[in-house]
Order: sequence, then C-alpha cells, then structure tokens
Amino acid sequence: MKTVAVIPAYNEEKHIQKVIAKTKTFVDEIIVVDDGSKDATLLLAKALNVTVLKHKTNLGKGAALKTGCEAAKMLNADVIITLDADGQHRPEDIPHLLEKLQKENLDIVFGVRPMNKKMPGFKKMGNKFLSLITSFFSGIKLTDTQCGLRAFKTNILDKIMWQARDYYVETEMIINAGKNQLKYASAPITTIYLDHYKGTTIIDGFKIFLKILKGKILCI
Repeated sequence: MKTVAVIPAYNEEKHIQKVIAKTKTFVDEIIVVDDGSKDATLLLAKALNVTVLKHKTNLGKGAALKTGCEAAKMLNADVIITLDADGQHRPEDIPHLLEKLQKENLDIVFGVRPMNKKMPGFKKMGNKFLSLITSFFSGIKLTDTQCGLRAFKTNILDKIMWQARDYYVETEMIINAGKNQLKYASAPITTIYLDHYKGTTIIDGFKIFLKILKGKILCI
C-alpha cells in the first residue's frame, strides 16, 4: 500500500522542515504544495528531497490540497494523508489513522482534536457550532469537522472532490463523503497550538456556515 502525504503550505518557513522530516517516517512519499509563499518555504522544502509544487499566487488551502491530491493520484498513491504545515498536527498520529483505515476497511478516517483547555476558546466555540451544523446536514457524525489531518483511499478522491479554494475544503469534503455514503470513522489525535492566529478564524467560520446553508438551500 503506497501512502503519500499532501502538505499545503503558505509562509511556513518556521515549521516546514520539521513537519517534513517527521512525516517521512510514516509515509512513502511527500508532496508539499507551496501556495504562493513569500518566504523561504519553497527552498526549505526542496532541500529535503520531497516533491514540491508551486502556486505562483496564494490560491487558498482548498486549491493547494486539490493540486497535491491530484499529483498524489498521478504517483499511483493507494492512500493519501493530508496534514497542515504549521506543526499543529503530529505526524506520529498518522499510523493510527492508517491502521484504522485498513483494519476496518474504511474509505476515509478523520482526525479529531480534543476539545480541551489547550484549544483557544474562540476556536472551541466555533468548532463545536460548525461540527454540529456539518454533521446535521452531511449525516457524517464528527465532533471536530475542521481538523485537516485525514487519511483516505485514493479511489474515493473523485467522490469527495471539492470546489472550495479556502478553509471550506474540510467541510465540503465531509458533505461529499456523506452524499456518497462512504465508510468513515474518526480517530483521536494530538494537536499542538503554536500560532493561534493560524487556521480558521471567526470570519472564516461565518463564511463556512453561510456556504453550508447555501448548499443546503440549493439542494432543496
């Protein structure tokens, strides 16, 4: 089983090499998608001998993930792992997701973060709200729908493929998985909060909520 990790990165020179080095232990290949970074992310990633793709301008996380996943498919990956480049996801959790994916013969496994005191308050409140809404409309029951650490079989990529270029990508992936009645499970992971300003903001959360409602209305 060939596993390929896809890591979207935007101005992550501070963390990218450490994330790549740790991830190498648990996967066969790594694809980093530099989403128009203005710092040394591109050069630092290339120095570690992994596949690095470059967007000339910043297109958003969803666009970077799409580029990376399509490239992973071209590399004949059996399983794709997605994780963030900012060091908040522990690559050490990857084997747990892969084991669950294989042993339970699932299509996709979603990483789920603990809602504890380490998670910033605004993130916790927003995540709970979005998780309830997303779970209700998608039929996929998750306590954390915004976590980017996921493992899925490449043969279901077309079924979960998203149009979102921004942080709505995580939600759209779940909604598409629900529409196609894919076999799924969640797995607890450890998250390290290094830069609290990164990730989904309150404004991003509001935009995601509006997109969920828009999608539901269009389906009626």
